[in-house]
Amino acid sequence: MVYLKDIPSDEYTSYFDTYLNLVDKESNINNVLQQSLDKTLDFINSIDKPLDYRYESSKWSIGQVIQHNIDTERVFAYRALRFLRGDDTALSGFDQDVFVDSLGDYAFAKAELLKTTESTRNATIALFENVTADSLLFKGNASGNIMTARVIPFLIAGHNLHHENVIRDRYLS
Repeated sequence: MVYLKDIPSDEYTSYFDTYLNLVDKESNINNVLQQSLDKTLDFINSIDKPLDYRYESSKWSIGQVIQHNIDTERVFAYRALRFLRGDDTALSGFDQDVFVDSLGDYAFAKAELLKTTESTRNATIALFENVTADSLLFKGNASGNIMTARVIPFLIAGHNLHHENVIRDRYLS
């Protein structure tokens, strides 16, 4: 079983420390995504402000932040699939602002965000359920950075938690 504490820093770029430091080092690859999903669904359900709320006019809305987490997970799951299958073709990055800007002032429905969060995460969990220990060590190149497939579930969990903390601190306080 793979634990976050066992993944050396040469399997990812230091940029991701921000997210990985939010994840319990004792988390393992078999449960980190499900535990993160449970907490995320509870968090989204607890939000009592309108999802189009922005704490500043130039900032993303709560709904856009949640959709950003969903989009980022989809991108990272695609990267994981490519890495797990041994494809070492360099993958480009993605511009999160372009993704969010394309949403415009979409009226986010909490029920839809909950459903999409859950279905996206369940697909990511399924991706990692039947992988070999060797394939988890395959490295890929995304945005000019080398990383292994096995760090990605922990990155997804940490990225979600980072943005949930931003929502708590800046939108809900």
